[in-house]
Amino acid sequence: MAIANPLASFCWSGLPWFEILLVAVFPLTFPLSVVAQTPLPATTQASHSASQGLETPNSSSVGSSVVTIDPNQLVLNAIHYAVWSAQPIACKVHQKSLAYDQLVIVSGEYKASGAGTGQFRYTARVSSGETTLDTIQVSDGRLMHTQIGVDESPKRVIIDQVRQSLGNAIHYADERPEVSMYLAIGGHAELLRNLYHRYIWYAAKAGTIDGVDVWQLVGRLRNEPPKFAGNAPIDQSNVPAPPAGSNVPSEVRLTLGRSAVLPYFPYCVEYFKRVPDEDGKTMVAKAVSKLVYSEPTATTVSDKDFVYRVPENVVKIDTATALYLPTTPFPGQIAFPVSAR
Repeated sequence: MAIANPLASFCWSGLPWFEILLVAVFPLTFPLSVVAQTPLPATTQASHSASQGLETPNSSSVGSSVVTIDPNQLVLNAIHYAVWSAQPIACKVHQKSLAYDQLVIVSGEYKASGAGTGQFRYTARVSSGETTLDTIQVSDGRLMHTQIGVDESPKRVIIDQVRQSLGNAIHYADERPEVSMYLAIGGHAELLRNLYHRYIWYAAKAGTIDGVDVWQLVGRLRNEPPKFAGNAPIDQSNVPAPPAGSNVPSEVRLTLGRSAVLPYFPYCVEYFKRVPDEDGKTMVAKAVSKLVYSEPTATTVSDKDFVYRVPENVVKIDTATALYLPTTPFPGQIAFPVSAR
């Protein structure tokens, strides 16, 4: 399977990181009760069988209204806001996923400076059974480092090189969605970037969850390119449909903030796979991962929050910048309309 992010090359306890983290760089869990729930298609309603602690979605749409805007555009808007938001933010992080019949829990914290600086810090502990692993991803806006456990070499992305590859177009991010896309490196910005490229978003509703105004979008694996298709290797690996029998979730539900306080904030991502029902004939949607940025709050930050300190046992740092560089020189045809979506 094509690599979706730098973590994909690592394995832990025999489980590929791509399958554990399910396409998202660092996803999170959703503890809120859903008042406005966008249902999956009627032919793929969630199975009522137990999923090792993962809840399947209900199909209630009480208090919600259909969104007329293209939901793919909402995801693009979310990418743009994740990169350029002027509000520093901090939140808790949690993820619960099923990978090869094993329950994987990710718990941590996330802090971002916003304002287009590219500064963020994410720390988490990954647990499966009796095995635990500490991870960190941190960016000072010039360099992003990813460290998984203590035995693997850290990976570094030189963000300055990506910025330089955009040339003067970086000053026109409001008019050119591909600019924000290429700067969505790490953190929840890259989560949204990956979701946009891998899934086609075909339904959306507006509603309220625990007093918070949200959009809830539903997507399925793409069978056609997105409207704006980035051609960095990290984007190219997400666009093709995965091979039959792969463990990539076939459907996804994304909850975005709809208020002026945290517009387009990705409160929740829920992943599903289609599996045969008990009768062996009907295909139903089984929840395989549930993720949230919980308790998001405005915060104060300083440059010291985003410093990466190389562990004493590290011998070398691998460079993964090429994953994020456009394969076609900017401002050429690196992202352009190719379909209705």
